[in-house]
Amino acid sequence: MLIGLTILSIMKLKRYQFNSLPFVSIVDEVDCPIDPYVSCYLNGPMSAKAANTRARYANELLFVIQYFSNKRIDLPERVCSGTFISHKEYMQFYDQCSVTKDAGHESFRSKFTHVNDKNLRTLLAANQRSVAKVASETIQGRVRRLRDFLVWLFEQFHDSHALDETTRKKFVKLVAQIKQDEDSLGRNRNSRVCKVGDSVIPDEVFLKLLEMVKPSSPNNPFKRSKIRNYLIVSILVQSGIRRGALAKLKISDFRFYGTYDQISIYRSGNDPTDPRAEKPNQKTKSHLATVESSLMAKVKFYVDNVRASFPRAQFHDFLLVSESDSRGTAGQPLSLKAINAVFQKLSNELEFHVHPHMLRHKWNEVFDRAGERIKVDPALLEDIRKYAMGWSQNTTMNAIYNEKRLAIKARELSLAHQEKVDQIK
Repeated sequence: MLIGLTILSIMKLKRYQFNSLPFVSIVDEVDCPIDPYVSCYLNGPMSAKAANTRARYANELLFVIQYFSNKRIDLPERVCSGTFISHKEYMQFYDQCSVTKDAGHESFRSKFTHVNDKNLRTLLAANQRSVAKVASETIQGRVRRLRDFLVWLFEQFHDSHALDETTRKKFVKLVAQIKQDEDSLGRNRNSRVCKVGDSVIPDEVFLKLLEMVKPSSPNNPFKRSKIRNYLIVSILVQSGIRRGALAKLKISDFRFYGTYDQISIYRSGNDPTDPRAEKPNQKTKSHLATVESSLMAKVKFYVDNVRASFPRAQFHDFLLVSESDSRGTAGQPLSLKAINAVFQKLSNELEFHVHPHMLRHKWNEVFDRAGERIKVDPALLEDIRKYAMGWSQNTTMNAIYNEKRLAIKARELSLAHQEKVDQIK
């Protein structure tokens, strides 16, 4: 018996733990799973993915299910019956993928109904819709999730050997069309041209951030947790690691010996000692991150004098802990949302939106400048970057960070060439 998705209006994402294992589901207003096939898909073939990756896929699937539910289309039932979705139904879905979730709501479409002139009302709605467009990566994710879910459903309901040829060809044609659109989005995602002089965080804003977050700064916006929040920003700035890697750092990962300047960064899978429902993790390869020895000394001070004052902190090894007990969480490992809240507060004070991953980009900008200053061979510089970022030697991720540096070099060479041409004239 299939649960009818078409009559459900309220759906949301639910993350929970069972036996220390993270799960994710799409539920209704009373937290009941909306459909067994949706739950099995998210916690079956998706179970090998990292918890945060699975949550991202679940959000994409939520968009898919909500859209077809509003159209009174039950995807499991369609695949089971072999009717699937028509070309028109798919194209309507594809069109909706390009706008934000709110843009697809009825209130969005009826927002300008009070305008008397029909043509003007249409233009206003079209303009509002164009403003609500999302990034091509978001569109690609939604399209990919539809295709992957349909393929998985097809495998659950149909035996490829016993299936009639007409139904098989119909499904193959549908999947091929979706895959073609998905691939084209990947090819066209880098259509934006960045300004050569742009920095992810302007230097004046970056310096203001570094000054503001110091515990002794008169501009520090935090009433408490000043030392912890200083460490959050400083470790990200000096190491270039991701937010997830920061949140999972343990005291034992800090090498308070030898050169007194290195931190072990590694993947740990499902850590049974981590009580957080949204378990953070390192996304890329294991490596050693280097920071200033003075920062290591500040980490040691935090561990011995601040963290130690919270009784619950003695039951785990995670470095960063909650210092608020409003929900009885003081001393528990700090959540990813709490780290986001720190950056939101800083962004408000800076009047410039800054988030953890921007500091990873800024690290690469500073890294480039340092490499040029001490004249490191470009090939060696890229190998060092790959190690520091935790990438494999075959990765092409470094091209993203190299783009700005190459654009600056191209501009310098073009100006030099133009200067020679002008001299000839």
